[in-house]
Amino acid sequence: MEDSSRGNGPSLHATLTLPALTIYAIGDILGAGIYALVGKVAAIAGPALWVAFLCSAIVALLTGLSYAEFASRCPRSAGAALYCREGLRHPLPAFVVGIFVLISGLTSAAAVSRALVGYLHQFVSVPELAVSFAFLAACSFLSFWGIQESSRVNIVLTTIEVAGLALVTVAGFTVASELTMSDLKLRLTPHPEDMRAVFAATTIAFFAFIGFEDTANIAEEVQNPRRAMPRAILIAIGVTTVVYVVVGIAALVAVPVQTLAESKAPLAAVVEASGIRVPPILFAAVALVAISNTGLLNLIMGARLSYGMAREGMLPAVLARVHAGRRTPAVAVVVVFTLAALIAFSGGVRVLAQTTSFLLLVVFLAVHVSLLLVKWRESAPPPDAFAVPSVIPAAGVAACIWMLLQYPADVYARGAAVFVAAVALYAVTRRRAART
Repeated sequence: MEDSSRGNGPSLHATLTLPALTIYAIGDILGAGIYALVGKVAAIAGPALWVAFLCSAIVALLTGLSYAEFASRCPRSAGAALYCREGLRHPLPAFVVGIFVLISGLTSAAAVSRALVGYLHQFVSVPELAVSFAFLAACSFLSFWGIQESSRVNIVLTTIEVAGLALVTVAGFTVASELTMSDLKLRLTPHPEDMRAVFAATTIAFFAFIGFEDTANIAEEVQNPRRAMPRAILIAIGVTTVVYVVVGIAALVAVPVQTLAESKAPLAAVVEASGIRVPPILFAAVALVAISNTGLLNLIMGARLSYGMAREGMLPAVLARVHAGRRTPAVAVVVVFTLAALIAFSGGVRVLAQTTSFLLLVVFLAVHVSLLLVKWRESAPPPDAFAVPSVIPAAGVAACIWMLLQYPADVYARGAAVFVAAVALYAVTRRRAART
């Protein structure tokens, strides 16, 4: 292994093409969330379920556009941490933002490693901690072995996820073919009180779109990232928007709203209502695939983010060491695996998971503000960069603030605790850097 942060070692292997990167981003967004979120959103928005997903897609697109411009300007693996340093011009907020993103990835990976066991129990009895450890180890090994190999696995897993959602869509429209136009209108037309609840439902549905931001952290492993990164992010948001809205409509057509809201497996209920016969454990298997993909992509993100922050001088330089043979950030992979395993085994998943979405919204807010500052300081964007008008990040700031205001006080308290811990870690890191 050699330290690429000093320019005397190997760099990461840039092998991902635009199609592979786009599928990577789609797989990161889809995850397992849609299988559970449909019921939660339906409980709030009723027949306006599909409207809530459409509104959340608009919020996601605003953030995606800001990420797309920064990814074109700064195609390096530090992602949001680098973007905030470019905009805010101070290492502290950049470091804190990077830690927030890292915590979100570690928590997600740890959470799915524990959730995996619950789904596996529908097939075979397994020891929880051993399986959780083995899952994290397998995903980390794949992250180390190569981004190309990881991408191939992601393509397979994403294809299975999409196939499961396609089955739900077919089931929903099978039911729709048997209904009259008045019945369809009744099931899909929101009532005025439903529309008032759409804003509340949007704050939940938005998190079905989380994941596109992770793509920014693998920029150094992408061919022609200045062009490929913006395209992949925006295509992924567009594709998943269509998928979510269509699945939401299919669910409303096939199953009463109350049933969707109360069901632990709302999409399985859609297939059952259509009369299509599938093995009872099908959705357990699809969910198993979806959460496995989520875990893999979050561990990849965490390792590349740590590597990128180390290269930018925000974390210890040892994390920037690249394996000469595999051309991957080997030390960062090991450190991220260890931290994810500690979170999974310590029982801290639940507390951190409840705060993760809040932290990510803070990150998105910081990215929007940073882009506004960058645009304000310059007369024109770089000629080869993807650019959006300033109204986009400005609208993103407003959307993020509005969504942050929906959280209860206890989430703010936990977020503040994470912030204090990140600032303390920053102080320690800076002190050690000064000594060396």
